[in-house]
Amino acid sequence: MVSGEHEIPMSGLNPEQQQIVEHLDGPALVIAGAGSGKTRVITTRVAHLIRRGIPPAAILMVTFTNKAAEEMQRRVEGLVGEGGLADKLISGTFHSVANRFLRRYAPLIGYQHNFSILDVSDSRDLIKAAMAEVWGKGDERPEQAPGVRLPTATVVQNVLSMAFNRSLELPALLQREYPWLEEVGHELSLIQQAYRRKKKANNAMDFDDLLEHWHALLTEHANLELARQIRYAMVDEYQDTNLVQAQILEALMGPGGNLMVVGDDAQSIYGWRGANFENILHFPTRFGGTIYRLEENYRSSPEILALANSSINHNVSQFEKHLRAMRPALEKPRVTHLYDQYDEADGIVERIRHYTDRDIPLGEMGVLYRNHMQSAVLQMRLTERGIPFVVRSGIKFFEQAHIKDAVAFLKVVFNPLDEIAWLRVLKLLPGIGNTTAHKIYRLFQDQKAVRLSPDNLALAKAIPAKARPAWQTFAATLKDLLRENITPQDMLEAVRKGFYHDVLYAVFDNAAERDADLAYLAEFAAKYRSLERFLGQLALVGSTVIQDDSAEEERPEHLTLTTIHQAKGLEWDVVFVIGLADGKFPHARCLEPLERLEEERRLFYVAVTRCKRHLELSVPLVNMINGGNPEICRPSRFVEELPEHVVEVIRADNVEELRPSLGPRTRMTVEL
Repeated sequence: MVSGEHEIPMSGLNPEQQQIVEHLDGPALVIAGAGSGKTRVITTRVAHLIRRGIPPAAILMVTFTNKAAEEMQRRVEGLVGEGGLADKLISGTFHSVANRFLRRYAPLIGYQHNFSILDVSDSRDLIKAAMAEVWGKGDERPEQAPGVRLPTATVVQNVLSMAFNRSLELPALLQREYPWLEEVGHELSLIQQAYRRKKKANNAMDFDDLLEHWHALLTEHANLELARQIRYAMVDEYQDTNLVQAQILEALMGPGGNLMVVGDDAQSIYGWRGANFENILHFPTRFGGTIYRLEENYRSSPEILALANSSINHNVSQFEKHLRAMRPALEKPRVTHLYDQYDEADGIVERIRHYTDRDIPLGEMGVLYRNHMQSAVLQMRLTERGIPFVVRSGIKFFEQAHIKDAVAFLKVVFNPLDEIAWLRVLKLLPGIGNTTAHKIYRLFQDQKAVRLSPDNLALAKAIPAKARPAWQTFAATLKDLLRENITPQDMLEAVRKGFYHDVLYAVFDNAAERDADLAYLAEFAAKYRSLERFLGQLALVGSTVIQDDSAEEERPEHLTLTTIHQAKGLEWDVVFVIGLADGKFPHARCLEPLERLEEERRLFYVAVTRCKRHLELSVPLVNMINGGNPEICRPSRFVEELPEHVVEVIRADNVEELRPSLGPRTRMTVEL
């Protein structure tokens, strides 16, 4: 045992945490509830092992992001108190540790030690080469009718990666998730094979290969020195592991090894990208060992935890748990029933003013939503009211590629000399790049035309042969947009259902979701009769929204807008969860089977447990669909199943007329 000159401090740990830190041998599963201090427990245990005489080089510490890995390494170093000692740990992400193994043992699987790691761009380029082997260099299958688009390299890349991460054969994945690609399924299998051959020939691996080949090393070569060296393993966020990662840990540590995994089954929300919920659920069966629970929550008020507990307990597949609040009591969470998303946005603006008047800074407020589209109206309202906000959920709604593509069509109708918009829409045609697009635009500009038409012979000659079939649909869509008295909403529907439909399903692997975004954009445009005013409002939002992908940068003067998936791990004093209507959240595609619905409920649980003090849930009851037909929606079942005593319910005056219609859980059209 290492000298006790620098003992690991235990005084700040609660009894549950201390038990985990002092666990030495055998498997262990730590169910770490939201806000329960799991990072402190992991790093303290690693430091404790070192102080108990376990060599740092015999300890593996794995998590999911470089940032988290670096933070845990720093904390261990601070606890050990001996410079350089913790540096000997084998720590990092799954991929970085895989790279460490493979650099040493690559020849055992047919690679050289100096193999290259393909980044996303490199991988896509190699996939393009594989596609050229199967399909040639064009954008269409030779045996297909002219104008039928092939999936882009980005789509193929995402599909192949998803098949690996979900441990599915390609045909099964296409059937479940990409039915529009089943027609080219055989060719995709050939591309997959060609891509694998090219990687091997190039002595290169992509990120998925790092895991696949690490697993192969461990299963095919049992006596690797580096594997034997590892005696203890700590794994964070275990609920987010995929099947291959769980198999790696099993091969590395064995069924009775000193493997401790930490996670929260109630926060398993990434099944759509390959995380396997059964990994954490079946850990006791697979590995055996002890189950610990961290249930003391240091983040949220008792009232918020009462809501969170009552919600997640509706899930059948879970470890029983009950979070206990360490914070003082405050007010109950509020559930506000509103007429539609416009009233919802106005109500949120009003409540933001309420909290700023109570000296809560904007930086301590977050608005969370199921998907991007639910924030569109709010972004507009915040801009109009001068409330600064930052978008953490990736690309903001109005700046997504498919939204900008659709709006570009409207821009060229409004201003036929808009070069940027013309170049954007022209490059959607197969075989047209920057050079050809500029050539077509200059010809168009020289003719001082105000319309593009398939009857314009000069323009038709400038279109490459491979683009001409698509050009006919393109020009027909433009002609449709130039009808007299057409509204912005009808224009967007014409773009979505016309030329852009085939583009969408060829370019994006999540085409169905993006198609729903475009339908929502059309609904959003229904508020505007004037194309000038609609485009002006979009430009205004685009100029004021700040995109911030850094979770660390503090912006005390900005409200945060984010999807719930992106909010995991963050916290705010005030949290608004919006769009809580059945079919929106939970999403209509996730109402069955039960496994999908339960993941949606876990997503709701993650949303509410981001909140420290004041939780606001908003329920818009009317949605505009099908070209503007008003539809009454039921409140989200996640709201309806909450006990009355855990929430304060507020109903806006204009929703009272809707209440008699909210009978069985069905949707109804109503004249408003």
